[in-house]
Amino acid sequence: MSDSRVPRREPLRSLRRRAADAPADPAPEYPAHWEADIALRDGSAAHLRPIRPTDADALQDFHQRQSEHSRYLRFFAAMPQLSPRDLSRFTHVDHHDRVAFIVLVGDEIIAVARYDRIEPRAAEVAFNVSDARQGAGLASVLLEHLAAAARERGISFFTAEVLPQNAKMINVFTEAGFDVERTMDDGVVLVSFRIDPTKRSLAVMAEREHRAEARAMERLLTPESVVLIGVSSRADSAGGRFLTALETSGYGGAVHVVSREAFELRGHRTRARVQDIPGTVDLAVIALRPEACLDAIEQCAEIGVRSVVIPTEGFTDSEQGRQLQRRLVARSRLHGMRLLGPGSLGFLRTGEDAISLSLAPKMPRPGPVALAGQSSALSALLLAGTDTRGIGLHEFVGVGNRADVSLNDTLQHWEDDENVRVIALALESMGNPRKFTRLARRLTRKVPLIVLRPPGVDSTTPPGHDVRRSTLPRRALDQVLGSSGVVQASGVDHLLDITDAIGRQGLPPGQRVGLLSNTAALGAALRGATDQAGLEVVADNRSVPLSPDPRLIQRAFTSMAALGEVDLVIAGILDPLSGDALEVIRAMATVARHSEVVLLVCLITDADRYAQVQQSVRRDQDLPPVHATPYGAVRAGSGMLAAALRPAVDDDEPAHREDVDRVVAREFVDRALAATGPSTRDLTAGEVRDLLSAYGIGVLDSHPVLDADDAVEKAHGLGYPVALKSTDEVLRHRADLGGVRLAIPDEIQLRHAVAAMRRDLSFSSAPLEVQAMAPPGVPMVVRSVEDPSLGPVVSLSVAGDATDLLDDIAYAIPPFSEEGARGLIDTPASAVKLQGAKGLPPADREALADLVVRIGLLAEDLPELAMLELYPVLVGQEGVSVVGATVRLSPAPNRTDSSRRALSGPAGS
Repeated sequence: MSDSRVPRREPLRSLRRRAADAPADPAPEYPAHWEADIALRDGSAAHLRPIRPTDADALQDFHQRQSEHSRYLRFFAAMPQLSPRDLSRFTHVDHHDRVAFIVLVGDEIIAVARYDRIEPRAAEVAFNVSDARQGAGLASVLLEHLAAAARERGISFFTAEVLPQNAKMINVFTEAGFDVERTMDDGVVLVSFRIDPTKRSLAVMAEREHRAEARAMERLLTPESVVLIGVSSRADSAGGRFLTALETSGYGGAVHVVSREAFELRGHRTRARVQDIPGTVDLAVIALRPEACLDAIEQCAEIGVRSVVIPTEGFTDSEQGRQLQRRLVARSRLHGMRLLGPGSLGFLRTGEDAISLSLAPKMPRPGPVALAGQSSALSALLLAGTDTRGIGLHEFVGVGNRADVSLNDTLQHWEDDENVRVIALALESMGNPRKFTRLARRLTRKVPLIVLRPPGVDSTTPPGHDVRRSTLPRRALDQVLGSSGVVQASGVDHLLDITDAIGRQGLPPGQRVGLLSNTAALGAALRGATDQAGLEVVADNRSVPLSPDPRLIQRAFTSMAALGEVDLVIAGILDPLSGDALEVIRAMATVARHSEVVLLVCLITDADRYAQVQQSVRRDQDLPPVHATPYGAVRAGSGMLAAALRPAVDDDEPAHREDVDRVVAREFVDRALAATGPSTRDLTAGEVRDLLSAYGIGVLDSHPVLDADDAVEKAHGLGYPVALKSTDEVLRHRADLGGVRLAIPDEIQLRHAVAAMRRDLSFSSAPLEVQAMAPPGVPMVVRSVEDPSLGPVVSLSVAGDATDLLDDIAYAIPPFSEEGARGLIDTPASAVKLQGAKGLPPADREALADLVVRIGLLAEDLPELAMLELYPVLVGQEGVSVVGATVRLSPAPNRTDSSRRALSGPAGS
């Protein structure tokens, strides 16, 4: 393990001078993957990219705009302007030993950061933030991006010289979450620290990201002034519908209208140009044809608009339209704006601060539900279902093509909103699933999150959704979502049924279910549905007689609820078509509230009476949801109970292993890829052993053999008994196909085995190998892949054709806690073999869990690990034996949820 202190063999100033005088590469390759759009603390956006020689004039302008005090803190001298030599040195970098980033809003530089390598694994850093932008979090974001670039270039340490009075800069380092050392030298504070991400630095980054993105959504959803661009006199135009929604919602802020059709529309004075609007404007709705939206963005930037909503469809009809959409996002962020859409249904909020900037036909009733969807069609389905059920909404957001503002942003916003009791999302694509699951794991500790992924979203990306396609099956993401506490719905009705039930009554306090019915047949149907759903039924009363007297079922329910032995009651009521069914339900709801029991009702009656009851339920939030079938009621209850189980989700800290040597592994990967350039490379067996050994993973020795004599010689070195295998990819683990001979006891039997395999496998030219025998155990497969969408994903299954055919494979995102690793092991149905069965002893699950933890650390640390497969892993009574291992390396991808903050989209993901 390397020392955490920065190596320093000579004074830092000497090292800096030598680094500055070193000639730069005359034509270095521009690292475009370092470009990113970033969210600032105030909710605005900006563009970060490596500096270019053409930035000299802008850099000089930035320098001269700075106060004398700021220039002194940066350069330890007044420096009213940069000399031509300084400008050349600062803008001509090699993107390797000398790296510089600038942050732009429009064409104006607002911050600069750089590092200069002063030792093979150490670099000095410096920052300069515009006086007008200090306090916006720019230095901390730049530090994250510089550190990520430096790690990519083999640098492990940062150093800096800071004047003692520059407290803001010192705080940037100390508050970033790194283990910072500070010393004084000749009146200057020397700061040094390792730049490997730490638990604390990742937590700090996540908190800052949360504040910035939540603030951006707050700015978008709570404008004090709005401009509608493209309002037509036609009542059915998108702009006109947005204006109608805004007026009827009771919005009290300033409203401006831009239209060339008339001087006045609906009592609003119109203006022909955006630039003619007086004062500041917070939000613009651009309801124009796609090709006109880009010019409107530029006009909005001129008057300081902070957020934009674009309902316009048509950006997905052609590649030209998709390119226009990317340009829209890039230009919006460059000007500091955030964009909702294109193709957005808009947003609305109920309550005292009501607003509707949406294409929704009416305002929903106020309530505790937060709802978001993507496409206009899906969003319209959600709002229609909300209206049908009378669900009380707090806020709704339709993100459309989610080209900029995404569902992740809505989660950041709603996490801190005390008015939200439950969140429901309907998504057709996920731009950053890894980040989504990270946010969901944190958010669902206090707010239930119900998610609908329509069937087929893993195979067909909706038009206009710029996402990375996953190479994994749909159930991989389903398992990952489930592990983060998300409750998954199977359709729009299912999503809204669960959401409505939680919004009205909250979560059940436990998992105990009571069933109540006034006919035995209906009770049997309820019990069948609950058994199929795997619910814990602790009370089942089917003895209530079918009677016009409502008191009978009321008393039965009171008896069941009042004992404190149930948490959720599903009542099946066959309506005798006499008396008032609604009054029965209302009385039961009153008892449920006072007994702290959640109630769901299945009412079997005629269509007219059922419609009357539903109308009352729609109007009265104190009534429980009423379903027409036992299956519907049980399905909603199952979703509620799944949400209540959230505390069982693994929230433990990631496990650590002291014997892991990350430095050795990193150097190995760098050397291995340097030898092949940008191409993918499969490691040799010896290289696989070297890499895995850095993470404390051993692989059984094996040796390729040329003939029987060579096999005997290798076997003597290993010791008998040995295994003889084909190295053919199809045959190497298949004893049933003749590719493996096990437990060969001596030289004579080994020679016979070689001859037999040569004869039987004559169709294969693959060589043979001799391997040491492993103790008997349950054969498992442990894999890791670097997925373009999810990042590193570890999978585990019992070895065998049946497992693959039945897709009995468990998936999870590393790193793992100790309990999380055990949970992954228990997920496959066939993993019961590890517990011992049919007289066999139980296998060493703890040793397998340790292996999973180590593979998780390896996959998390090395994005170059494109594929790793341990097959088979024999789990014995004591310990595990890795019999075979293959590794494929590729150049590191730009992970969607890395240790640097970046907005997804054209430059971010």
